[in-house]
Amino acid sequence: MEVSAFDLGSEINKKKVFYRLHQPLWNVDLEGIDISEGRWRTIKYLNEDGSRLNDLLADVPNDTGGLYLFKIHCPMIPGISEYPVYIGRVQFTAHQNLRKRIREYYSDDRPKINRMIETWGNELYLSFLPLDGNERIVDLEEKLINSLLLPFNDKIPSKEISAAIKAFQE
Repeated sequence: MEVSAFDLGSEINKKKVFYRLHQPLWNVDLEGIDISEGRWRTIKYLNEDGSRLNDLLADVPNDTGGLYLFKIHCPMIPGISEYPVYIGRVQFTAHQNLRKRIREYYSDDRPKINRMIETWGNELYLSFLPLDGNERIVDLEEKLINSLLLPFNDKIPSKEISAAIKAFQE
């Protein structure tokens, strides 16, 4: 299919994502919490044609809280070309759980979240890690957001890191 350079450039620009990578921020004490790759479960977020949520979301636990990570999956180099774009958490309460919170993103009204789903819906995958202890979940999410600085996380919990980023934004 022939595409003009202008159309291709416009499409590439629309999908531009900006990462901040700073290795010293990655040296975080996780206080013995194992967040290794084997503990996370990953599923495609939307169904195959991107028209609705994936039926496999029914397998996400609804009796716990935890962490979840949205990532863009590029199938060119299987297993190693995935780009994390958003990390979140959910505390387990009488009205909230991991499955419910993950489903809520499909109807979220935040511009960055809408952009994430609309732009990369067919390539968007979700990894989730069930965890106990609501305070632990909040603490771990804050540490990961402060360390990874993912492009679709708007709020940086650390005032120092947030101020440093704002001071040098273009």
